[in-house]
Amino acid sequence: MIDPKDVEGWVVTGHHNDVLTYVALDEPQDQSQIAVGLFGRLKRHRDGTELHVVHVEDRRD
Repeated sequence: MIDPKDVEGWVVTGHHNDVLTYVALDEPQDQSQIAVGLFGRLKRHRDGTELHVVHVEDRRD
């Protein structure tokens, strides 16, 4: 977990350095490190499993 200096909230890291999840101050009820980390992991999991395609545009000829 990263505590950014100029932003309110937290950034939760994962297995890949390029994948970061932002957790706002008002999201987790418990603001302990473990609770924020687990909340960030939950958000990342939902993003990967609950995605649905909104629009596809194919401009190939």
